[in-house]
Amino acid sequence: MPQVYALAPLTPASHWSFIALLAVLVGLLTFIYFSTLPQISKIVSIGLLTLMLFAFSWLFFKADDSKLIIGENKLILDVPFYAMTLPLAEVEINDIQRLDWQREPDLKLESRHNGVGMSGYQLGWFRLSNNQKAFVVMSEEENLVMIPTLRGYRIILSLQEPDKLLNQQR
Repeated sequence: MPQVYALAPLTPASHWSFIALLAVLVGLLTFIYFSTLPQISKIVSIGLLTLMLFAFSWLFFKADDSKLIIGENKLILDVPFYAMTLPLAEVEINDIQRLDWQREPDLKLESRHNGVGMSGYQLGWFRLSNNQKAFVVMSEEENLVMIPTLRGYRIILSLQEPDKLLNQQR
């Protein structure tokens, strides 16, 4: 029977970041619609901004419904845009640990290489201070867990109940 672990929901700061971003996109759409741009430029700009508006709206909606699922033979990470499935044979399941950047500063996020970075929400591929790669889904820094993989990267997640995962996997 698969075990489901909810990822930490968005913080109030990240909610406001998303709302501000969506408001800016709507404002740009309105400005371009009423501007005197050439018709083809207007159509392309409105199309791209509408696509971005839908993408960020979906990300905003789906972020609070993200989860980690550990089944009999696989680990599933159900997150917006970056959902992944790994065979459990490629996950060092016994080495899952809580992550505290005060004790392990070499595992801090250094730079984002592909993903979304907003106030209170980080999602995607990052380079760590120790130069390793990590896939990160983080809405808060207090309840982080690190899942090492045999694929050469780590998975860093903020979970609602990290101790539940740690206790059940030991």
